[in-house]
Amino acid sequence: MYEVENRIPNFDLYPKKKIDINAKVGILDIIDEINNKIKSIQKDCIVVCFDYYHGVNEMLFEDIAKALQPQLIIHSDIAKYDESMIQNKFGKFITEDRVNGVFSVGNIEEFFDVDKIKDIQNKIQGTKGLVIVYGVASQVVCNPDILISGSISYQTIKDRYNQGLGNWGAHNEDEEYLRKEKRFNFLESRVQDKHKREIYKKCDYVIDCNKDDQFVMVTKNDFDKIVSQFSTSPFKPIPIFMKGVWGGHWCQKVLNAGKDLENTAWGITGFLDMQAVAAQLNNAVFEFPSTDLILCNPKEVLGRKIWYLYGNRCPLHVNFLDTWGGGNLSLQVHPTLAYAQEVFNSSWGHYESYYMLDACDESSVYLGTKDGVKLDDLVEAFETAQETGEFDDEKWINHFPMKKHDHVFIPGGTIHSAGKNTLTLEIDMFCFTTFKLWDWGRVDFDGKPRPINIDHGKHVIQEEFQTQMIKDQFISKKQEVDRGYGWRKEKSGTMPFEDPMEVNRYWFSKSVHFDPNDCIVIHVLVEGEEAIIESLDDSFEPVVIHYAEAVFVPPAAGQYTIKPYGKSKYQECAVLEIYMDI
Repeated sequence: MYEVENRIPNFDLYPKKKIDINAKVGILDIIDEINNKIKSIQKDCIVVCFDYYHGVNEMLFEDIAKALQPQLIIHSDIAKYDESMIQNKFGKFITEDRVNGVFSVGNIEEFFDVDKIKDIQNKIQGTKGLVIVYGVASQVVCNPDILISGSISYQTIKDRYNQGLGNWGAHNEDEEYLRKEKRFNFLESRVQDKHKREIYKKCDYVIDCNKDDQFVMVTKNDFDKIVSQFSTSPFKPIPIFMKGVWGGHWCQKVLNAGKDLENTAWGITGFLDMQAVAAQLNNAVFEFPSTDLILCNPKEVLGRKIWYLYGNRCPLHVNFLDTWGGGNLSLQVHPTLAYAQEVFNSSWGHYESYYMLDACDESSVYLGTKDGVKLDDLVEAFETAQETGEFDDEKWINHFPMKKHDHVFIPGGTIHSAGKNTLTLEIDMFCFTTFKLWDWGRVDFDGKPRPINIDHGKHVIQEEFQTQMIKDQFISKKQEVDRGYGWRKEKSGTMPFEDPMEVNRYWFSKSVHFDPNDCIVIHVLVEGEEAIIESLDDSFEPVVIHYAEAVFVPPAAGQYTIKPYGKSKYQECAVLEIYMDI
């Protein structure tokens, strides 16, 4: 195990980028700023609109609205269709499945009744003085003079689902979390993100609504400056640690993370779709979803080539799977692209690799089937196991011992699992869903069996992914491909049909030069205590990366170097370079 004795953990649990901007902090300051803005407008009827994501604390917006002393207050929900109508319109995307929906198409305007919108607009036109409109997608129902966007991270929303929040347009407060999260992933976030992208083009202010006791508001011009700073320099998203029934304790011991959790099964460290970023302003911290960087500056953040080919999503992700002192993950398989397109209306499948960030004598991975296994027989064995509670994994599935820095490839259709007593860095090109096939007879923390998805899995398992092919093509050979003064480069690799994702490992005691080449890059320090990322032309402030941290480098940052720093100065370190070779 990574040496932890007498080590002071240096993993940054709440990274922040310093930006020279002043914000309005707290409800009273926000009210004063909006009042001053109102006074600058010379109209008989002034409309102030608070438009935000479902999940913010609406009671606080009610307080702000009342404090502004308007002649009329309107909540956007009065124009929204009722639950039965929303179910009729969008039920095919929500589905009855516990975890998998169908990615929705359409716009947030489809949630609203056109006639009710007209009634609201007529009411506004007949009012003299101040009108406040607030609620999810409230800009849909009015033409505001002042537009304020309320921002909240996806993780904060999901935490509130766990605490009893229902989905937007559904009275499902008591429904299990998995179904709420599914509705958010496949429906709510899809339409709300599309709407938010348009709101960001024309709003006057943005409010960080993550902390109920401290709303933080910046002007749209200042928000643009914040986004620009992140879009043109290396940054670290805020890591998220979550427990799981198979979870271990490596992250707690080595990183000092998730100390309040039962275990740290997942460590989400480089996943822009899920994480947030934080800006340290002069008088406050301003936090917002990482996806906002892409919504606002997609070409600068992702690179033009990536954006043209893959749209408004970062195709690269990394996260930890911590089984140290825990158990095996479920035997599982990810969808192929064809199946994801046909069944889930997804633009991507799910393929990944496992990089062994830390290992011991017991570390292992389950990968592919034994030579000669027939798909029909295997599926029957999985189905029988759900009835008997027994599955002979040694008969069907390959089980390989793993060492530190080993790397295995897992294209969609590959049966796999991370074994116990391993710290795995999961590297994904896109990340969609997991079909569990066997979960070792376990139940989840709620006492219910975790979802088993043999009905989907049997359609994507690739029968040819068997022992000899796995050994030949799925396990990295660590080929050295280049070297220079004080450094050497190894192709940690990608399978031929997994291109264009590339993973390289650099061992270095001196400075190493990198060129993003119009593609976002993820770096993870996999050996050494710390290193420093520096711009070749001083276009950004240096960024220190600590052991196991993930740093994103947008292509707009330009060329840069990485060298050992601090405790690791004059020592050999290793860093991964993860990018799209287009």
